[in-house]
Amino acid sequence: MNTMPLLLRDEPQLFPNPPSIYLAAEPPPKVRVAVFGSFHGGYHVLRQLLREPLASHVTVTGLATDDPKQPFTHANVRLWRHVHTKIEEEWVAKMAKANGLPVYRGRIKTPEFERMFVEDWAPDLCLMATFGQMIPQRLFAVPRLGFYNFHHSDVPWPSYPGPDPIGDMLRDGKTHVVITMHEVSAVLDGGRFVAHSPRVPLPPDGNGAIVHRMTWPRMGGWISDQVLRLLQPAPVMIH
Repeated sequence: MNTMPLLLRDEPQLFPNPPSIYLAAEPPPKVRVAVFGSFHGGYHVLRQLLREPLASHVTVTGLATDDPKQPFTHANVRLWRHVHTKIEEEWVAKMAKANGLPVYRGRIKTPEFERMFVEDWAPDLCLMATFGQMIPQRLFAVPRLGFYNFHHSDVPWPSYPGPDPIGDMLRDGKTHVVITMHEVSAVLDGGRFVAHSPRVPLPPDGNGAIVHRMTWPRMGGWISDQVLRLLQPAPVMIH
């Protein structure tokens, strides 16, 4: 009787040698990001930067946040005038410190902060959410990938600039609000439009603090998506 040949599946399988790890391209350096923010807005922007998928692409180099006790935060016309907790005042600073990040709570229109911002933080990208000081042009012109703010507004842009857009919208009878991501410019809350968040209903008996608590916890995925878009290299134009 003829002997049956070995099945081919029993033969050892040969695969091409994998490329040497030493020939693999080095991963690109992480983008350096500075954050200007407080309350729920600053918390959720910073939180997204510190977790995946953004954590693999960015390094947070510094945080500037509000101290509502200082007059330059304009607490009397902003959401701090509504009932809030001490935890909400310290929330962002505590998260930054827990992650070993530099925290600044003073006036940003000083030579000392400008030096630290340019030389130590050296950001490629800046993100702002719920921050009580105007950004000088010499600062928002520094990051090569831009300086962006997240601002509650109506869908048309620009709309409802200033420290209390939610109060203004409620007085106008608006029923929904979005968070608009836009470039920071010399025009208060009027820089180039980037993106709108999904719309969120406005409670008729709400205020700035209440609506911030309602909106920001829903925005994690949207924040990550917008930042990832900013990190994509510009397409190469072929003529």
